[in-house]
Amino acid sequence: MEITADPVLSYLEELVRKNAPGRLLLIEPCHTSRQRLQGVAGIECKCAVSNADDSLSGDTAGARFDLAITFPPALTQLTPPQGRQLISRLRDQLANTVIVCVRNDETSSNEWRIGDFIALGFRRSPKSVDINTEISIYRYDIRDYKTTPDWLNSRYWANPERWDRERW
Repeated sequence: MEITADPVLSYLEELVRKNAPGRLLLIEPCHTSRQRLQGVAGIECKCAVSNADDSLSGDTAGARFDLAITFPPALTQLTPPQGRQLISRLRDQLANTVIVCVRNDETSSNEWRIGDFIALGFRRSPKSVDINTEISIYRYDIRDYKTTPDWLNSRYWANPERWDRERW
C-alpha cells in the first residue's frame, strides 16, 4: 500500500525540511514516497530504506538516525506486539525523531488504538487531522517529549545555600 494522498506526502516533506536530518530512515516506503523524501532531504543526507522485519531484527544495529518515518504497510505486516516492539526500538535506539503513519481503519480496529501510540509516548500530529481522514500521523521527538517542570531546579531542592536554613 502506498500513500496516495498527496497532502500527507507534502506534510512529510515539510517535516523532513524542518528537521533537516543528516541521516534519514524510511520504513516500508513506496517508490514515489522514497524518491520525494530523498529529494527533499538533499544529497548530503544519508538515507536508509528498510522493511519492518529488518528494522525489528536489528539489521540496522549501530546506526542512529535523526529522523525515522514509518509508512502504513509496516504495521500491517506485523502483529501488534511486534509493531509495539518496532516502534519502541525506533524511539529508544534508532532515531531522535520518529514519525509513524497509520491508516485510520487500523486504529479503529482491535489491533491498534490511539491509546497505544500515546502509551508509547507519541502525539498525534494536529495537521494530520486536517489534511487527511484516512491516514493518521503520530510523532515522537526526544527534544520536546517532556517539558521541564518549574519546580525541577535548584531554587526548590538540592540548593546548598539553603541547607542550613531549612530542615525537612
